[in-house]
Amino acid sequence: MEKLTYTSPQEMIDTIEEIREKLKDKNGIQNLYLLGCGGSLAGLYPLEYFMRSESVRIPCRSINANEFVYDTPKGCTENSIVICMSLAGTTPETVAAAKKAEETGATVITMSISKDVPLAQYGQYHWTYGSELRGNCSYEDVNLAKVLRFGIELLRIEEEYADYEKALKAFSVLDEMCEKAKKQVAKRAVEFAEQHKDDPVIYTLGCGATYCAAYMQTICMFMEMEWINSGTIHSGELYHGPFEITDKNTPFFVFVNEGKTRFLDERACRFLEKYSGRVTVLDAKELGICVIDSSVVDYFNPILLWSCAVEYTKALADAKKHPLMHRRYMFKVEY
Repeated sequence: MEKLTYTSPQEMIDTIEEIREKLKDKNGIQNLYLLGCGGSLAGLYPLEYFMRSESVRIPCRSINANEFVYDTPKGCTENSIVICMSLAGTTPETVAAAKKAEETGATVITMSISKDVPLAQYGQYHWTYGSELRGNCSYEDVNLAKVLRFGIELLRIEEEYADYEKALKAFSVLDEMCEKAKKQVAKRAVEFAEQHKDDPVIYTLGCGATYCAAYMQTICMFMEMEWINSGTIHSGELYHGPFEITDKNTPFFVFVNEGKTRFLDERACRFLEKYSGRVTVLDAKELGICVIDSSVVDYFNPILLWSCAVEYTKALADAKKHPLMHRRYMFKVEY
């Protein structure tokens, strides 16, 4: 099947250059705000994490879209770039946030999987991206990768990002790496589904850039799609309260990064494997992420791990006979 076409890296580069030119006599780009709800807000996190780790000059914050509407940061000005993401481009709170951001004078970029959507009526730029659940796309085009690419290009232009070429090489191996890993976990995913199809609760752990994948697994996959109680635990926070709920019957789903924060995930796994008999681990290193240079690998963990986590959720939906898109309340009642 032919790959679908979405906003290209060159279009993002052109956008950055245009914004930079517009603001060059007005103190330049001073900050980034990332707005969305649910999985879309989490999908922006790789950009926040990358900028927090690598930028020395441009702060970046993720904010729930509706919170931004009602408590707009005073730092959001004409020197800000605001990115508003909604999968379908119809989320009312995110549409309202884009409108509010536009009123502050900020440069607003909206993002969805389609062009002709309500969200696109606001802002100066509208970008499209792909979804592994909704169409045939390259892993360079999923939202996690798309926003990361934006950050990498922005840092190259604004701060001369030293590892730029290594990051570009990482993008070039994403498809092969993710497809290979998905095949590697296919049997494990089916086994997981059979073992957990009747569980009332599954906790999810992760940290680093992959904390967003743990959060999406919790609120989107387990809670929204499969109606399983869940909670997201930062791997570094396990020992500061949450580990007290651990017993031999409580299941945990753990994302393990390769890179700087790996120790936190491995430490969490050691404890859970000792005191819980029900731990599922998705380990980026074991799944082949070391084809990416160690200087940039931290930022690509969530793309690989999320591609595999989706396979687990699909298998779980089949085992539970609970279709992924079946809902009780979403889009069905007023809320």
